[in-house]
Amino acid sequence: MGVERAEKLFLYGSGVIANKGGREVAATNKDKIRQIYDILPHLNCGLCGYDNCGQFAKAVAEGSASPFGCRQNPWAGYSISEVVGMRVPVFGYQQRFYQPISASRPGPVPSLESLKKEVTILSKRIDGILDRIENLKGM
Repeated sequence: MGVERAEKLFLYGSGVIANKGGREVAATNKDKIRQIYDILPHLNCGLCGYDNCGQFAKAVAEGSASPFGCRQNPWAGYSISEVVGMRVPVFGYQQRFYQPISASRPGPVPSLESLKKEVTILSKRIDGILDRIENLKGM
């Protein structure tokens, strides 16, 4: 083992914050949570399965959630992986959360009426989201 690698292991094991590539890497759990939270988009959307970004950051720091769990910015998983000390190949993020348009729907083929109803419901939801965005812009 090289001297540089031994020094890094000592720094991580001792709870000292080490510098990796010009960016501080936290060694304590509280510091990891803060750094992970700073990387996240702070939308508190819940798409990751947690109520807010803070809970997700804590779960990742504790090892109970994947660094790639953020659906708003899945690419943040690479930066989060650095914070938790996980090595990920460049091609490690697979778009398994997204299905191609040609993916088959589960179950029987829906009728035209049910598709129209689904489109109407989704359009209303989109309108509601756009209204909320406009309200946020006006603040």
